[in-house]
Amino acid sequence: MDAGDSTESPSPGAPGDSGRRTPSYRFVEGLHLRQWLARATAPLAIACTNGAGLLDWDVLPRHDAPLAWTGLPAEAETVVRVAGALLIVLAAWVRVESKGVLVRRVTLTTGGAYAWVRHPFYLAVLLGAVGLFLLSGALGVIVAAVWLSLAAPVYAATVAGEEDGLGTLFPDDWESYSRRVPRLLPLRGRRTPVEGTQVRVTWRNLVAEHEPPRLLRYFGATAAVGGCVVGGSAGLGLLGLAAALFVASRVAPGIRPPSRRAAA
Repeated sequence: MDAGDSTESPSPGAPGDSGRRTPSYRFVEGLHLRQWLARATAPLAIACTNGAGLLDWDVLPRHDAPLAWTGLPAEAETVVRVAGALLIVLAAWVRVESKGVLVRRVTLTTGGAYAWVRHPFYLAVLLGAVGLFLLSGALGVIVAAVWLSLAAPVYAATVAGEEDGLGTLFPDDWESYSRRVPRLLPLRGRRTPVEGTQVRVTWRNLVAEHEPPRLLRYFGATAAVGGCVVGGSAGLGLLGLAAALFVASRVAPGIRPPSRRAAA
């Protein structure tokens, strides 16, 4: 999985960049903490499948250990995994809806998914990570809680730093937008795009935001965790699919950003 980069504001040093960033933002981004958290999700989720299908490591708790600790029936794990699968699908949809309408540097994007929350891509990353953990089984519930406790301050620092920059770049628009649209959870957001704002998901925007290869890796991670859960020949088939998706995310033509294609 990928954390992605700043969702609305220009990268530091880019034309039109305000240069304003909070110290906590510079610390988090300087150490690439979001990226490391995102990259850890698939290996951790795979480890949480221990004993379910392909993996059987004595040094790790079994995937269903929390059910034994709490006395819940084995069927509860099926509910957990279904919930995880639903979150993964929801997260993929939000990723497309956010990156597919995003326009950087020239305007403040307020349409599409940004009419619901100010940082929909970060919401999608968090949902996808939790979904991947739940897909691994009951042990993934505990790991998801720990992961979220670590991710919360990291994403809070990132969001605060980006909003500081956006408030400087687009002071009038940002003040109005931030008043009516919530930061991360769609509790009071409304789909009220500003006139002239790009609100239609386009392939051009997705490619410009490097999202197609990231989505391939996202689904590759999902297939890898699913393969470790299923086990047997079906599990090996899913692992093969995961490998193919990861390779495709690196080499398939037509999904890389134009700058990379030009440099190839």
